[in-house]
Amino acid sequence: MASSSGSLFFNPLPRIDRNPNFLPIAPPRTRAIFNFSANSDQKPRSAVDSETERKSFAVATGKLFIGLASRFIKSRGRAPVTMFRDGDEDGEEYGPRGGGGAAVMNDGEMVWEQRKEDVEAEKERMKKVTSPGFSFSAAGLLFPYHLGVAQLLIEKGYIKETTPLAGSSAGAIVCAVIASGSSMKEALEATKILAEDCRSKGTAFRLGAVLRDILLKFLPDDVHIRSNGRVRVAVTQILWKPRGLLVDNFESKEDLINAVFTSSFIPGYLAPRPATLFRKRLCIDGGLTLFMPPTAASKTVCVCAFPTEGWGLEGIGISPDLNPENRATTRQLFQWALEPAEDNVLDRLFELGYMDAAVWAEQNPVEAIVEDESNQDNP
Repeated sequence: MASSSGSLFFNPLPRIDRNPNFLPIAPPRTRAIFNFSANSDQKPRSAVDSETERKSFAVATGKLFIGLASRFIKSRGRAPVTMFRDGDEDGEEYGPRGGGGAAVMNDGEMVWEQRKEDVEAEKERMKKVTSPGFSFSAAGLLFPYHLGVAQLLIEKGYIKETTPLAGSSAGAIVCAVIASGSSMKEALEATKILAEDCRSKGTAFRLGAVLRDILLKFLPDDVHIRSNGRVRVAVTQILWKPRGLLVDNFESKEDLINAVFTSSFIPGYLAPRPATLFRKRLCIDGGLTLFMPPTAASKTVCVCAFPTEGWGLEGIGISPDLNPENRATTRQLFQWALEPAEDNVLDRLFELGYMDAAVWAEQNPVEAIVEDESNQDNP
């Protein structure tokens, strides 16, 4: 492995621990202009105001959620994190103790956990695995940035069919797309369809339904089989205290889409309700607790769609920080994360992700960091 990689180690739960397993590796309100002719097709003031209020509410909700996620990341404790498997106490369906589940504990507090089925799926898949794995951050509607990163990583041989993946929110979506074997360019075109629908009909309270419809049409019927044991989708359980859940065993295509939908669920943004029910648990966006979840590989390269300054994130592998002379401003990125951008912007985000990944690839040659772990012990 390249000697420079040491400075790039990263724990996706920032500042908790220096775990060597992690490698760096308000929009303006709409102003209505009215035409009072008899043939005018302008919407009445009440309709325009209603749409504006819903849009403003959605953006405000998104900003609030991003702020909470940032504070949650920074407030994590600094005690060492320990992985527990096959405990001897009875636990819940996702319990860390009993039932063969798994959990990460931080100073006695559970940070994230897995069901027995998810652990078993990973063990089966880990019989043949390539390291490092890649973890994609929550990103809102900056999904094309992740697609651009993935395009470069696939082209250069960093991501193979045996590469473990993990993601929250938009990051979870791109993981499902990669695992499905679909083209990143085709996924970009599907993203444009979603964006156009939201630009013309609105985003607030309906983005979730549009997203689900796009995923049902775009992903192949066997996507859950391709993803089992390989893709970790992060969701946040909110009762009684927010904690992350990692899911990587899916019973059907619909089950995987439900997991991805839950991982992307910003309250009041995807749908007009405060939470969504996933496997009998009230859950919201996985980015709140697991902004960049760990993969099942021994080493994980983290991909963040935002500049990391001010987030309390350290040692990110791929992000706009790699290309400061050629990137969008932080203000622009946050705006595009919350509101559907025009097609030319989506194309540009794809290009920026590709370019940032290319910079990282130059610093981390594939022959120096990609390893076959098929014959090693499972992590």
